Formats: sequence, structure tokens, C-alpha cells
Amino acid sequence: MHEAMILSALESARRAEDIGLAHDKIILSVKMSGVQDLIAVYRKLAVRCDYPLHLGLTEAGMGSKGIVASTAALAVLLQEGIGDTIRISLTPEPGGDRRQEVIVAQEILQAMGLRSFTPQVTACPGCGRTSSDYFQRLAQDIQHYLRQQMPVWRERYPGSRSVESGGDGLRGQWSWREQAGAHIGISLPGTGEIPVAPVYVDGEKTVTLKGESIAAEFQQIVADYVVRRYTPHLSNSSQEIRE
Repeated sequence: MHEAMILSALESARRAEDIGLAHDKIILSVKMSGVQDLIAVYRKLAVRCDYPLHLGLTEAGMGSKGIVASTAALAVLLQEGIGDTIRISLTPEPGGDRRQEVIVAQEILQAMGLRSFTPQVTACPGCGRTSSDYFQRLAQDIQHYLRQQMPVWRERYPGSRSVESGGDGLRGQWSWREQAGAHIGISLPGTGEIPVAPVYVDGEKTVTLKGESIAAEFQQIVADYVVRRYTPHLSNSSQEIRE
């Protein structure tokens, strides 16, 4: 089966060139529905041609099953340098949003450090010291806020395009353990603790948020950070000071 797929793709490409399509206008796709089949076929195809390759696990399924299967297959190939474009094929849940496929594709590339599309939010999974869902709701809200704001930030602050390159992204961290490694971090109270949340910016504690408006105030801190970091004249000034 693998060889049949490869021969079909290569012969179709050669035929296309015979009737006039330029070599550099062709991209090959040999989508499979099995993870190991997909990996095996593309590995073989990559050494037998120089056409760009389009990756995608077809009929991957619904929900977490489709996401996990697609990630398992594509991550292996992308790590080996195989693949030029990708597609995630998910069966949408009733009333689901087709854009989920695009979001998953972006998150795969971002998780592997190949491209960045939105600031990366790192959220604590929860433990014995947490009994409320506040940190979950805050993580969800800030992720939604960042995804909404990125189109605006890209246009308004040209420097924020570096977020897309994966070289200088903005990361958020909710747990105190990794605050030093995050650009912006917030540590939330645990069970029975006073509702205060210290905020760290580039490893330095800057403010402690309190009360019912922690989420809104934290979003504003993130927005101010983006303006300060990515507005060209402010970024240049900061660079001159560091030098």
C-alpha cells in the first residue's frame, strides 16, 4: 500500500510536468489515516523526490482523539525536517467550529518551536493547594484575550511579528515555580489563602493584584507589556539603554 501511494504521487507529478505544469508549482500529498502509515510513507517519499510535501492525517477523528493522532504523526515528520505545509483534519462536534483545525495546526507548530502565532500561555494543572476553578478560568480568559488581540497587535506594533518567528515570544506563567522563566507571570492563591496574586515581569515582582478585578488588571499588564516591548521607538530606546 505504501509503495502504491508513493508511485501514484510521483507518476501524477511527472505527468503534470509532461503536460506543462512547472516543477516548482507542484506539491505532493499522500495523506493516510493511520499514524504509522503516514510516517512511513512520507519518510520514503522525502528521499525519492524534491517536491514540497503537504502533511495531513486524513480522517483523524473527533475531539482529543483526532488532535492526539494528528500531533503524533506530524510531530515526528516535522522534527525530521519532512513537510512544507500541514493540514489538520478533524471531524467537528455538532455545532463545532471548523477554525479548531487551524488552531490545532498552529499549536503544533508553536509547541515544536517552528513558528509562533500567539503568546504562549503556560498554566498550572492544579494540585492539592487548589480547590477553586479560578486559575482555570483565568488561564482560559487570558488565552482567549491574547488570541483576540494578536491581529490588532500585529498591525499596531510591527515588532510584535517577532512573536510569530518563535524567537522572542511572550510567555505567561501561573505557578510560582517557573516565574523566573516567564516574561509575565502571576501566582494565584491556594486553598484558604488570602486572594492576592503577585505579578512578575521579566523575572521581577512588579505588583500584587487583589480583589475581584485580578483578571482584568492582569490583561492590562499584558497589553502594556506588548506596547512597551514592541512599539519600535520604545524598543529601540530600551535596546540603547541596555547597551
